[in-house]
Amino acid sequence: MRNGSGPGSAAREHARAVGGQRPRGAARERLRGLGRAFVLRLATLLFPTPQAALPPLADVRRVLVIRADERVGNQLLTTPLLRALKLGLPAAEVHLLAAARQAQVVATRHVDRVIPFEKRALFRRPWRFLALLRSLRRARYDVVVEAAHWSGFSLTASLLARVASAGGPVVGHDRGASARFLSHPVAHDPANASEVRAKLELLRPFGLTPRGLEPETELGRDAAPARALLARLGLAGRPLAVLNPGARMADRRWPPEAHAEVARGLLARGLAVLVVWGPGEEPLARGVAEGSGAALAPATDLTLLAGLLREAALCVSNNSGPMHLAVAVGTPTVGVFLSGDAARWGHELPAFAAAEPLPGNGAAAVLAACDRLLSAAGAAPPRPAGTRP
Repeated sequence: MRNGSGPGSAAREHARAVGGQRPRGAARERLRGLGRAFVLRLATLLFPTPQAALPPLADVRRVLVIRADERVGNQLLTTPLLRALKLGLPAAEVHLLAAARQAQVVATRHVDRVIPFEKRALFRRPWRFLALLRSLRRARYDVVVEAAHWSGFSLTASLLARVASAGGPVVGHDRGASARFLSHPVAHDPANASEVRAKLELLRPFGLTPRGLEPETELGRDAAPARALLARLGLAGRPLAVLNPGARMADRRWPPEAHAEVARGLLARGLAVLVVWGPGEEPLARGVAEGSGAALAPATDLTLLAGLLREAALCVSNNSGPMHLAVAVGTPTVGVFLSGDAARWGHELPAFAAAEPLPGNGAAAVLAACDRLLSAAGAAPPRPAGTRP
């Protein structure tokens, strides 16, 4: 969700959303490391490295993909893998174990069942956690795919995969300590710079081919709520640009003054501009709106945000969950990248443009990317007077 449910929860949500958690002390970090090492050693003893072979594709009836990350973008970046598995294994059910908070994001036509997962339930409601583990074992999956980041070992995902596999084949990226939990470790090819292409490497053991690079979601297909909000804000009837100036991580936030300059440029091009925001970001978004003359959105959940993006001719966003959501609903999107990571987190799609603004001409670079996408979509509004093509 993009809105909080009270002052305390909003503060906690904001900390998670923008990466502002209080850093752990050295003693606590050492204790955490020791605990992790103990669990890893215990898991190695309880779960020997699986040796099972993949069954013939015609015999695969049920596949589980594990993506327990709570970040919206990471869930969406997994959907091309899910699509390839479902289309490549038409006789099989594809199940996805996903963070409960984001399960709605990945409930697509290529997933037969989404299994909500709450890591905190291990401590808060252990009986529910144990019930989940029992149900995973009873499901008798033919193959389990551990789909956490290729760049970092996830102990949680690895343990869930081994429990769910019940000794059967487990596919996943070979990194860190993961190989001891996998029957089919997959080496990451550095040539696959983008996160989507890296995720699709997990198709190799199956011998399946990708079915497109675009993420997907069913969120926001009911247009009525978004259209009603746009009418209430006086934005109906004009091409719409959605501007997202927030981001979870501080090093991914382009300054609000720069976003305001982009908003003014889009307004001058004849677009209506709506500034959206997530938990704790309303002051930031309000500053952009007031500094540009753009409209400020009210608090939105992910479903309404997706609906607004579906109504938009363009989205401009920092590298964040809403950027990936805009791409997933098919909106032409300009991603603003500040950390040199556009190759990994961007999208190799005609309707996506990565902008890496430099001091002094940043807004011009972003607006140029906007113009390219609008022109390609045949929706380019008149350019403001006095500007060069």
